[in-house]
Amino acid sequence: MDFETMSIREGRAEIIVPKPDYYRVSPNEYVPSKAPVFYNPLMKENRDFTVMVASVIRRRVGYSLCFGDSMAGVGVRSIRVVTEAGWDEAHVNDSSQRAFATIVMNIRLNRLEERLHASKMDANVFHVEHSPRGSRFDMLELDPFGTPVRFLDTCFQAVKHGGVLSVTATDTANLFGVHKRAARMLYGVNVLKTGFMREIGVRVLLKAVAEAAARNERGIEPIVSVTRRHYVKVLVRVLKGRKHAFKSVSQIRFLKLRRVEKIYVPLGVVDVEEGCEKDSLLLGPLYTGQTYSREWLEKMLLLKTENTFVDKDVFKTLETLVSDDQKIVGGIDLTGLASSLHVNPPGRSLIIERLAREGFTACRSGFDNNCVRTDAGLDELVRIIRSL
Repeated sequence: MDFETMSIREGRAEIIVPKPDYYRVSPNEYVPSKAPVFYNPLMKENRDFTVMVASVIRRRVGYSLCFGDSMAGVGVRSIRVVTEAGWDEAHVNDSSQRAFATIVMNIRLNRLEERLHASKMDANVFHVEHSPRGSRFDMLELDPFGTPVRFLDTCFQAVKHGGVLSVTATDTANLFGVHKRAARMLYGVNVLKTGFMREIGVRVLLKAVAEAAARNERGIEPIVSVTRRHYVKVLVRVLKGRKHAFKSVSQIRFLKLRRVEKIYVPLGVVDVEEGCEKDSLLLGPLYTGQTYSREWLEKMLLLKTENTFVDKDVFKTLETLVSDDQKIVGGIDLTGLASSLHVNPPGRSLIIERLAREGFTACRSGFDNNCVRTDAGLDELVRIIRSL
């Protein structure tokens, strides 16, 4: 190796990584792109979600399982899927020569030469190499630096019917509507920064994944969707056939909004031909269907009782998602609303309790900490906040 390394443990994996001095800018802040080989210790939680879903699949499936990681960095994710989730084999790829050399060393270090297979090629080429029947993956990971959009089409050629695709995007400024022009260019959406921008980011990414699936005559069923720190991650089941493709793209619609001072109030999901009134606007197109499966989340939460290497915060994220009934797209930003009313921000649980007592549907948002989903109008919500 032509750079300094150190040995660390992540989960059951013992791995060699670049010394953090290459890319640590403060005690808890890293810039992995500056490292000779990409590794971010703060993204362990991201890898935890992959390992948890892989563990649930292992319990559901009796046959041999194969995992693929097309941009693997040091290869830790694949090592953990095999050693912690009990998968039979994995193909670990990265286009960087340094990364490839590190992956080979880490495979040897964990004595997994018989089960892990390293390769050095472009991610799209890696997907195409595994597109023939018999070579496809039961689960494929796509975790690039920035946007994943230029790799999505080939992903669907490399995943089995019923298999799982995991996609991470770190260009959150585009997904959240901060950079509107880039969002239009990369994702084909018109979005803006709202009080529920993290949910918007999830739905923009799912829209891109669903469209890429449909172009390959496949549909998707979201298993888990999360937004943490500086990334959005979605895991979806891949279902082959036009019937599934049509069903997925039918969920791509627009969200109607009304702006009241600095607050954006969701008015429901509409098709573009329905248009909007002068005092409203359309966000999208977005994936407006369910963003996770309660059945899968409940099975992932059962892992909490086992001897697991998953961080506690990951389980808390899943518990928050389970409390979100997903019946309403968008939410009301309580902090922003309180600021416009010049009052202290109310407790979210208290507001939900009051809304439910008055007969409204209300729950917390699984993505945006300050938001509630409710069918109550803004006037009712203002009245309740003023009465507290």
